[in-house]
Amino acid sequence: MDGLSLDVQLKAAKEYIEKHKLNVREFFGGTYESAAKDERKEFQRMIEYLKKTKNKISQILVYSLERFSRNENSIWLSSQLRKLGTEVVSITQPIDTTNPAGIMQQKMLFIFGEFDNQLRRQKCMAGVKEHLIQGEWVTAAPVGYDTVKHNKIRNIVVNDTGLIIKKMFYWKAKERMPNVEIQKRLKSYGLDYCLRRVAEILTNPFYCGKMVHKALEGEVVDGRHEKIVSEAIFLEANNIMAEKKLGLQTKKERPEIALKRFMRCASCNKPMRGYIANGWNVPYYKCNTPGCKCNRNANEVNNRFAGMLEGFKINDEYIPLLKEHLYLTFQQHNASLKDNEEMISRQLTDIRQKLERLEERFIVEELTAELYHKYKSKFEKEIEEIETQKANNKIEMSKLEDYISVSLDFACNLSKMWALGDYNQRQELQNALFEAGIVYDCVNRNNDYQRIKNVS
Repeated sequence: MDGLSLDVQLKAAKEYIEKHKLNVREFFGGTYESAAKDERKEFQRMIEYLKKTKNKISQILVYSLERFSRNENSIWLSSQLRKLGTEVVSITQPIDTTNPAGIMQQKMLFIFGEFDNQLRRQKCMAGVKEHLIQGEWVTAAPVGYDTVKHNKIRNIVVNDTGLIIKKMFYWKAKERMPNVEIQKRLKSYGLDYCLRRVAEILTNPFYCGKMVHKALEGEVVDGRHEKIVSEAIFLEANNIMAEKKLGLQTKKERPEIALKRFMRCASCNKPMRGYIANGWNVPYYKCNTPGCKCNRNANEVNNRFAGMLEGFKINDEYIPLLKEHLYLTFQQHNASLKDNEEMISRQLTDIRQKLERLEERFIVEELTAELYHKYKSKFEKEIEEIETQKANNKIEMSKLEDYISVSLDFACNLSKMWALGDYNQRQELQNALFEAGIVYDCVNRNNDYQRIKNVS
């Protein structure tokens, strides 16, 4: 805005160098990096050069001091450089830093630069907040979106990657797919995201039309951009992710008391806890309600529960029908694999066409042999990787019947499956079969089986 382009700054620097007959060791900059941060690549390259060079560097020449740095580190950094015998010299702000008055004047200019930067930031953030409140996203859109301008109006629209991201949310929400599996499936679409990136995408409300930004100070607003998924799908996917327990498990649960909290007391309808009796190492289930004396040996109750599961048997004449239904269900859940195969085939076609054009250009001598072999190897490697993905994407239909048979074998032997499971596996099976839980009646113990069956 000030008309101080990089070309103008460089021209002024060269004129100053010629006038004062300076010996220049290196030029830094030319990348339009903000002086508000010291993490600039060129700035860091300059600092590394000062540390490693064997030459004596007496000056760092800048167009103005605010081009050197506009943050709270500028005064400290200039003083550290001065101790090394290097002065920061401004072309447009001639200051004699060989005396205390000149050093103070330089520090004041650094302070004014920092103050000016903070004022700009304050004004900028106020404008950003106003745009965000109106539903306009002002910074770069996240992956899956393109920013297009039509009649000077900025629009954020979904691109091809966004359509794949939409599938990610449905994989999580409808198939409860772990992030590791989502990562593997994305590779078949040509997207190589790390697990952290997958989690960031799935937790970003921008994809369901909501906007969060530090300028909004915790407020969530509706955006005008195109949604990738509905709010319901976004919340469903994030609720599934929230189910994962974080941190370390300090106490290992024992399978002998897997019915705790799942089983309720018939007298007070409160969940029963499980514990191991000290000294005897015997598991028990107990109701903690004052006055309720429901306290039973866990092995006895577990045997009754296993006996109840024995009552869930599938008639042999229904096995063929169940196999057919499982086969159709498998095909439905893996319908997306067909989409993967189509996309992989398109990618292979595109790369093979690029390879053919490369060979044609080499034949007519538009490319050197070095460039030809470089890109030929690159395309052949990409073809090899995609063909590997294509092979991994295939459904092993030959083994499907074996998988279904094993699944039915487990389903027809629920008691055996529950007995062989650990604590978590037992609880998963219990909750899958009896969503409302079971009830234990300590008064009519002989009728426990009938009561549990009725409640279920």
